Amino acid sequence: MICVRIEEIRIIERDELILAVIEKHEKMIAEYTAEYDALKNRSGVLDAEIIDLKKRIEENDEKTRVYDEKKHLSGRDASEELKKLNLKQIDSEKIENGITALTSSKISDSIDERKAVYETLCADVNNAGAADSSVLLAKITAAYESYKEENRLIEAVSADNAVLTQKQGVVQEDKRADWLEKRVSSHKDSLDYWKGMK
Repeated sequence: MICVRIEEIRIIERDELILAVIEKHEKMIAEYTAEYDALKNRSGVLDAEIIDLKKRIEENDEKTRVYDEKKHLSGRDASEELKKLNLKQIDSEKIENGITALTSSKISDSIDERKAVYETLCADVNNAGAADSSVLLAKITAAYESYKEENRLIEAVSADNAVLTQKQGVVQEDKRADWLEKRVSSHKDSLDYWKGMK
């Protein structure tokens, strides 16, 4: 024997059905619009942050070039000053090689390696026994300080570029806002249709 449960089927009146459909579309519009607005606000914030990052990167790139030029100029000035000191050839060559290493454009050197070059160079100048090497040491120090600032800026640009790439990725991957915008539009069209059926 098979038992079949018979439930009462209620027929919904036309107006009640239309109201239920309208209510459903209004609810979906409210939900999707809220999510869409939140995504757009986040996207607007990200866009502003991206613009600021690009500007800062550009400014720091320019400053990096300035400090690189200062470093090389101080190095040339130090070489000229070295020639005025009339040191023994072996000392002059050693110091000149140190100046070249200190002002090198090689970016693979760590800050500690360059600091060691600077300290060795200053010791070599002091050990050379020149009557007055203060101007030479000042030029060498100026070159080293310019290198440190250049290096700091290079690291800052590198870090900003990494953040920029990440933020641009978030903006590009955020396609849900487009989908939500289409869904809101579709529900609004449906809502208008059903309201017209009243």
